Amino acid sequence: MTVLVVGGGPTGLAAALFLARAGVPVRLVERRPHTSTLPRATHLSRRTMELLREAGLQEAVAAEGFEVVAGDDPRGFTEPDRVLPRTVVGVRSLSDLDAAEVLETGEEELAVPGPCPPFWCGQHRTEPLLREAAVRAGADVRFGEELTGLSVSDDGVIARVRRADGRPTTVTARYLIAADGAHGWIPETVGIARAGLGTIARRTSILFRADLTPLVEGRRFFMSMIENPGFSGAVMQLDAAHWWAAAVESDAVGGPGGEPDPVRCLELVRAALGTGDIPVELTATFHWQARHRIAERYRAGPVFLAGDAAHLHPPAGGYGSNAGIQDAHNLAWKIAAVLRGWAGAELLDSYDAERRPVGIATAEQALLLDGVPGERIGAEARDPRTVIMGYRYRSTAVIGGAGRGGPLPHAFELSGEPGTRLPHLPLSPGRDGGPGQGSVLDLCAPDAFGPRFLLLGGDESWSRTAAEVARELAVPVTARVLRPPDPLDQVCGTGPGGALLVRPDGFVAWRCTAAEPPAGARRHHLLTTALRRVLRPVAVRTDTHPLTSWSGR
Repeated sequence: MTVLVVGGGPTGLAAALFLARAGVPVRLVERRPHTSTLPRATHLSRRTMELLREAGLQEAVAAEGFEVVAGDDPRGFTEPDRVLPRTVVGVRSLSDLDAAEVLETGEEELAVPGPCPPFWCGQHRTEPLLREAAVRAGADVRFGEELTGLSVSDDGVIARVRRADGRPTTVTARYLIAADGAHGWIPETVGIARAGLGTIARRTSILFRADLTPLVEGRRFFMSMIENPGFSGAVMQLDAAHWWAAAVESDAVGGPGGEPDPVRCLELVRAALGTGDIPVELTATFHWQARHRIAERYRAGPVFLAGDAAHLHPPAGGYGSNAGIQDAHNLAWKIAAVLRGWAGAELLDSYDAERRPVGIATAEQALLLDGVPGERIGAEARDPRTVIMGYRYRSTAVIGGAGRGGPLPHAFELSGEPGTRLPHLPLSPGRDGGPGQGSVLDLCAPDAFGPRFLLLGGDESWSRTAAEVARELAVPVTARVLRPPDPLDQVCGTGPGGALLVRPDGFVAWRCTAAEPPAGARRHHLLTTALRRVLRPVAVRTDTHPLTSWSGR
């Protein structure tokens, strides 16, 4: 086996999916017998949805969850089974919604151009989708199997696994991705320490079914923050009719042995509703901790950390599982590039260099949203759009870009700067009058041969150069010429004769700004140098694998 993924939550399943789509043999082991039955991690951000769209899952997610829309979107009323307004209200109880104060609308985030919206879809629904897609792509996904021991060397790992039938087996892999969450033991076993503020709060989620139509009266909201003498916490609708969740401090639900008291939980729900006249059925209660812990590094030889195993923080902002899925996407193409031979092993070091600063900064934003004072952690609030999709990378896999500053810029901007996500550019119809291809981000998806680079230019000479360089370096490069009305120059700052080199994960690796296309030899040198600096190849391969394609406009 080439890659062993430990952990079958959203991060691990996403890693198996992305690796399998990249053509990498991958096996996933998860000690649970099945995917999650609890609707945790309900928010799929716009950036995460771009990655799931790339994997062909946008329609499946739309069928399972709610599309998140602006608070004033009329579809919130006309299509209540399909959309959910991104509105957070403050109110005394749900019986007092007429006096609710609007705390958040999410309008800025939703206004960012992109090929797909965010979705509200619980983990109990997204995990089966990811699992099925990973299996279809060729991943060997095994629930009911538990990692029991691990030996690590420079050449890979030998994992001891207890199978579903209880019998032991051994799995040998070149790389291991630890996506086994907050309670996993792999990081410390391979010598990676994790530290942070520890437990910030202890909370309890109360899941219940109730027909709140008489209270809500058609009004839709993302979340309600409720404060009254009998209840202090949040209530939100889950992705099913009449299914709701309340979140409170654990001290409020005390029962014998620390378990939630059902009677007390019902009292809390009724206090949040502001009435005892509506029948309420408790469906589940569970304690959880808002914790903060960051790994000191994300890699130890052939072992990589992702998701909560690498960065743990409160759920405020809905950043957690989204960051984990984005970890997996960043790492998958790099592993594929190294295994396919068109990148040197040094490329894998850029995973820690890129994702760890983003993980640290994202955790800080979640802490601020959870009420931790900024002076305690030395952080200032950032635009949520920056946390979701405006973060930037600095590593050997990025050439140029802003020289200073952290991974979260003060102002949100996507303008083609190296180290940032490629801006969304809607593609206009082709020259034959046929339909366009949606978003330029769609061109970053792997093809039948696996991950590929994308070269965007305003002149066909860049496409010819891309084909030449791709053949010489045996690196997969797809070129696309964007002429007006496709605004490459205006949006990405390339100039009429420049070009943008985009990595397989949709992040800009290099930007050439030019009023006129450089001369042929110069273009060839610039692109060759950029690819070699990003990929750090050990040697130049000479195979004839069809690694380039061209599409002119």
